[in-house]
Amino acid sequence: MAVALAATGPATAAGGSTGAQLEKSSAPRAQLASTCTPGARACPIRISFARGAYSGQRSSHLLGIRSQRWFVVHARAGQAMIVIVEGRGPTRGVVSFPNGRSSGQPGGRVFDAVVPATGDYRIRVTESPMGEAWSGRVDVVVVIY
Repeated sequence: MAVALAATGPATAAGGSTGAQLEKSSAPRAQLASTCTPGARACPIRISFARGAYSGQRSSHLLGIRSQRWFVVHARAGQAMIVIVEGRGPTRGVVSFPNGRSSGQPGGRVFDAVVPATGDYRIRVTESPMGEAWSGRVDVVVVIY
């Protein structure tokens, strides 16, 4: 399935910092950043939107059936949100809401609803356990309107 949506602005590290800003920070903070692997649960990959855009997209890689990657996007209560997960093989996506609830399903359009709370929505992406094992790129596209 090909998805063509609005392009996003320059990518930033999780938390919104650029690499140059991380180098200027204090030693303990820089050390913490170096031990945080983007896409891990503790360091989700932030999906941001270019000014005026309705969509954002980021990618990572899955390395086998036990592999998982985490993404995060901010939304306001009452906005409609669509989350699409596409990979080289079968995928699964689960969206965790700021209020503790979650929703997910096999890859493709894993979420399509009005969001109940304002805050960060975490998206866990894995290979689908129902398909053949694979390794490769996975894309997450989020549309919010």
